[in-house]
Amino acid sequence: MAETQSYRREVTVKSEHGLHIRPCTVLAQSAMKFQSRIHLNKPGMQVDAKSILDLMTLAAAPGAVLELEVDGPDAAEAIEHLAALFDSGFAPTPAEAKPSAAVSVG
Repeated sequence: MAETQSYRREVTVKSEHGLHIRPCTVLAQSAMKFQSRIHLNKPGMQVDAKSILDLMTLAAAPGAVLELEVDGPDAAEAIEHLAALFDSGFAPTPAEAKPSAAVSVG
């Protein structure tokens, strides 16, 4: 039986517009890749980090300090990956930032 690990880490919202739809989508999609239970907390509120709608309810503004809480078999990897997203301000990866190829017509 796999050992359950638990981790907590403070993260700061560095994205310019806070946790709006794009960073919430990136965070939820990344969280869903892990088996662990993942929550994001602010005082008086805890949400499932695998749910875009739950994340949106945090209404976390730029500079907000939140607590990332992860427990499960891949918790160490999950917390590192998700904390890195916050550290980057949810900046797109080089593959996401590439403009699509223009198609010449006529």
